[in-house]
Amino acid sequence: MDHLSGLNPAQREAVLHKDGPVLIVAGAGAGKTKTIVHRIANLIKEGVRPENILAITFTNKAAKEMRDRTHQLLSSSGADFARRGVSQADETDNQSSKNKKSEDEMLPRKASEGATGAGGRKFSAENFRAFRGNISSEPYISTFHALCAHILRENAREIGMTKYFKISDQEDSLSLIKAAVKENDLDPKQYSPRYFQSIISKMKGEAITLDEFKNMELNYMENLAQEVWEKYEASLAKEKALDFDDLLLKTVLLFRKNAELLKSYQNRFKYLHIDEYQDTNKVQYELSQLLARDHKNICVVGDNDQCLISGTNVTMADGTYKKMETLKKGEFVLSNYGCGDFRPARILSAHKRAKKGELIRITTLKGKILTSTPEHIHFAGYRLGTTPQLYFTYLMHKKGTGWRIGTTQVYTKSQKQPIIGLALRNNQEHADSSWVIAVHKTPNEARILEYNLSLKYRIPTIPFTARKGLSLNGYVHDQVTINKIFSSFNTEQSAKELLFSYGLSQEHPHHHAKSNNSNRRNLNITLCADRRGKTPMHLISMSGNDDMGSRVLKSLGLSVRPAKKRSSSWCFETVNANYGELLTIAQKIILALPETHIVSRARLGGEKKNPKDGNSLPCIPAGSIMPGMALFTDKGDYDVVEKIERVSTKGRNVYDLNIEKTHNFIANGLITHNCIYSWRGADIRNILSFEKDYPGAKVVMLEENYRSTQNILNAANEIIKKNVQRVDKNLFTNKGEGDKISLYEAMDEKDEADFVATKILELKDKGIDWRKIAVLYRANYQSRVLEESMITYSIPYQVIGVKFYQRKEIKDILAYLGASLNPENLSDIKRIINFPPRGIGKVSLLKIFAGRKNELSANTQITLVRFYNTLEKIKEYAATHNTSETIKFLLAESGIEKFLKDGSEDDLERLENLRELVSLAKKYDNFSGLDGITKLLEDAALMSDQDTDKEEKDGVRLMTVHAAKGLEFSYVFIVGLEQGLFPHQSIKDDEIKDPEEERRLFYVALTRAEKKIFLTYASMRTIFGSRDYTMPSEFLSDIPENLIELEPQNLLKTAYY
Repeated sequence: MDHLSGLNPAQREAVLHKDGPVLIVAGAGAGKTKTIVHRIANLIKEGVRPENILAITFTNKAAKEMRDRTHQLLSSSGADFARRGVSQADETDNQSSKNKKSEDEMLPRKASEGATGAGGRKFSAENFRAFRGNISSEPYISTFHALCAHILRENAREIGMTKYFKISDQEDSLSLIKAAVKENDLDPKQYSPRYFQSIISKMKGEAITLDEFKNMELNYMENLAQEVWEKYEASLAKEKALDFDDLLLKTVLLFRKNAELLKSYQNRFKYLHIDEYQDTNKVQYELSQLLARDHKNICVVGDNDQCLISGTNVTMADGTYKKMETLKKGEFVLSNYGCGDFRPARILSAHKRAKKGELIRITTLKGKILTSTPEHIHFAGYRLGTTPQLYFTYLMHKKGTGWRIGTTQVYTKSQKQPIIGLALRNNQEHADSSWVIAVHKTPNEARILEYNLSLKYRIPTIPFTARKGLSLNGYVHDQVTINKIFSSFNTEQSAKELLFSYGLSQEHPHHHAKSNNSNRRNLNITLCADRRGKTPMHLISMSGNDDMGSRVLKSLGLSVRPAKKRSSSWCFETVNANYGELLTIAQKIILALPETHIVSRARLGGEKKNPKDGNSLPCIPAGSIMPGMALFTDKGDYDVVEKIERVSTKGRNVYDLNIEKTHNFIANGLITHNCIYSWRGADIRNILSFEKDYPGAKVVMLEENYRSTQNILNAANEIIKKNVQRVDKNLFTNKGEGDKISLYEAMDEKDEADFVATKILELKDKGIDWRKIAVLYRANYQSRVLEESMITYSIPYQVIGVKFYQRKEIKDILAYLGASLNPENLSDIKRIINFPPRGIGKVSLLKIFAGRKNELSANTQITLVRFYNTLEKIKEYAATHNTSETIKFLLAESGIEKFLKDGSEDDLERLENLRELVSLAKKYDNFSGLDGITKLLEDAALMSDQDTDKEEKDGVRLMTVHAAKGLEFSYVFIVGLEQGLFPHQSIKDDEIKDPEEERRLFYVALTRAEKKIFLTYASMRTIFGSRDYTMPSEFLSDIPENLIELEPQNLLKTAYY
């Protein structure tokens, strides 16, 4: 079979793009995995060695699916394809065999795997596994964590670890953190270990080390987190263990430190693919950048959405106007080269995109109207002398303190000079940034909203900084009291919800405080800062007064000078005609100084009436523009925003341009940003900046959906369009409209479960396979009543999400294996030292772990010696036997098998589970020595819920929406659609919920269905013993009525209630 057959034109375009960066914009069900798999096959056909190809996914299941599909495609393409591809690869690399040798020394190839004679290589399933001790002869397809675990084991000495270091899973880590909390004399009931775990994980995910965290400005709880973190790290080091976040962070730190080692992996992985790139955090982003830095052959899946609507008039170089949709590459538009200097500029590229969703319509005082997508970047801001008298309700943030709500105004009357109150208040509070929530004509309107928002979102209105002067018991004059108030509120999530509800971007505040020291760094990028030459020059600058900042910039090869003569302050600035070059510099600075904020502006204003007036405006998305802001006009002067409206696309197409050198053009009489090279936020470490990280990147749109009917896709599009920071896609299909979405209002959760069960039986009567049906829910506890109904109606079912590797007996055996390889791991020792029972009491255990073994009784010391001898025997046996045989030996030698055989019925079930573990371990039998045990422990730590369930089991699938990611079913039930449940507005397990993430999860749930969706909600629900009335989910009202059909209620239950 031809590896290009079955691809649509967009998929084919992505597959055939061999060298250089490529961004694949893929909607749900648009065939992104298929595209990546075919791209891998095409690379091999084009002569790329398989071992030079890396593909990274976020889940083990996705990695397995990609490996299986790659193997299937290459096998079906025939041996001739394999021979031609690999033979060509071998010939291509013959000239660089010297360099290749150094790579293979780093990752030695097994003799049984590397044969590639003149006859070519046979592509068997073994050739496309994720890991078999080395990865030198096949594409490497894995998760981020598995990749990093492998790299760290290969270079364990470099990080001061043993090759057999343990990977601490979430439960192990939480146990160590609980111990650290107690060591710091804190009560775990009052100071949640999960809170500290989330703080530590977040910092590591942002590539922030413990030492760096200590030097940050911390509030009370963060200071406690720092102390707990220290104890936690000491425990990990003592046990020679790494947690999940360490796998990523330590790999990045290793690559930062060892350029030669990084180079070897860059040469190994010359072609990099990353799925779900928009979900990468800071450390994953940096890892991908490091690996792709030299070859730049990186292919990612993500999205970009910045456009103007069709019908927009663009001013051409000769002063005439042309519609946006008629513009073509090579034409010249009129552009601002800086400070109101207008000249011709060439269109490098023009792009059309179908758009469904919300648009932003800007109307100015001079009657100009411009409509764009919410993400499109404009030049807009409050400007002295231009912005009229207005009153603001604002949200303010101060690092280390939190968030507050307040009011202010633009002072244009009764003042010696105009003042933008937002900037003034921000400075007075020593805050970092502020957002205008709403604009008012009177101060009372601003105050009313201030108090309403404060009560609704539980965000204080008191100042960050104590007021000067004295007051009898006045708390606003007492900084200690103020600090206590803010430390008692978790305003972080509330602030996110507030910004989300008003459609504002957290990455684009309306005011940035100026840089002061290492605690607040701003990197300023100014478009068209210097217009004096034929080509406009763009400026990048940074200043500070700390030695570290100066040293870091100098280490990057940047020129740093004193800000003034005999000044301790320093500054860095440079100009470049290539805007992309400045973005590259910005990327290097961000990676070296992660706390840096990007402040983007454009210097496009004309003559200044007052020398003190600025002629620059900030770069912000349309969704963040507010009334009263100034905009640049086609005359080089300013217009003022009168109103902002959110309007429907009504099926109109949208367009974007790439303008050479100036990156701006005139649309409907207003100057707007070049779409492609616009900043979409201060954080350039995610999918929104891919085209800036890699100027000239190939962009391919995959919008045709192969899974769902059009009715399902229309509902999904309506749901996701309300997300501000969304990856917006116009999903379409050729499968037809399909059935309407069924909606059922249940009386309670029992009625809801009975409805689901009876509908499933109706589907079964129509010949539908049980496995084609899924029931999705937001929270795990919802499965209980569903399971009861499945049993009542004799419906076979399988709960996806049962954690096989989290069962007690499984963890016990894994702990035995881990302790045999690493006897210093106290977490494992503590778990198994009395299993099976050995008669070692609590007092003896305390003495053992306190290092006072000499105080033990003679009998206890003998028992302890026997225990450690057992561990040594297990290790010795494992060195010469395969993994499954080792586990059998362990069960017998430790006495566990006999103990369980002689026990209760539950114990016999546990023994059956251990026997299943032996069966699963057979897939590690091909490893030599201790490598099989090591890989088993690694996979067990990394294993996701859905990876461990038996997919062959017949039955309806019950699972959380999270577990359903990447899966598809013919018929899908989504239950529990009530406000507070889905979307989940509460805090569960100290995990903070994100409103946009909740909406995205519902979008994911909808797009799992191929043919039909059933939505349900209950009027009453019993949660944690309390029976409460509920409100239908806000998501239901977002789905157009013409897409929904109502299911009749259970009249008997209605009458009863």
